[in-house]
Amino acid sequence: MSAWSILDYAELTGKNKIVEWLDGLPAVDQAKIDNRLLKMVGSAVWPDKWVSRYRSPGKLHEFRISGMNVQYRPLGAYCGPRRYIILAGAIEKGDKIPKSDVDTALEREKRVHKNERHAVPHQF
Repeated sequence: MSAWSILDYAELTGKNKIVEWLDGLPAVDQAKIDNRLLKMVGSAVWPDKWVSRYRSPGKLHEFRISGMNVQYRPLGAYCGPRRYIILAGAIEKGDKIPKSDVDTALEREKRVHKNERHAVPHQF
């Protein structure tokens, strides 16, 4: 039994926005991200170096995953006991995540609260 459930944000049409983001990344970085998420699924406690609260309104958190010269920062939120939803893919540049990525994650968080069907199991 997994310690955690990782979910992706999806449109009600079925389009998984997180899979779309991952599919646009280099294959080696996709594998790194999925490998980290698999470790997180089986971990009782996540180290601070893996995930931390993001400095924004709302309850966003950022995963910290290094790729090939890229700092990936998928944004998400806790959505129940041992459930975490990835709301938007993001890349940190100059110690900042683009405001548009933060805004997207915040808007998607609102949609998930209104309709749980936006939350689908992560596709490894």
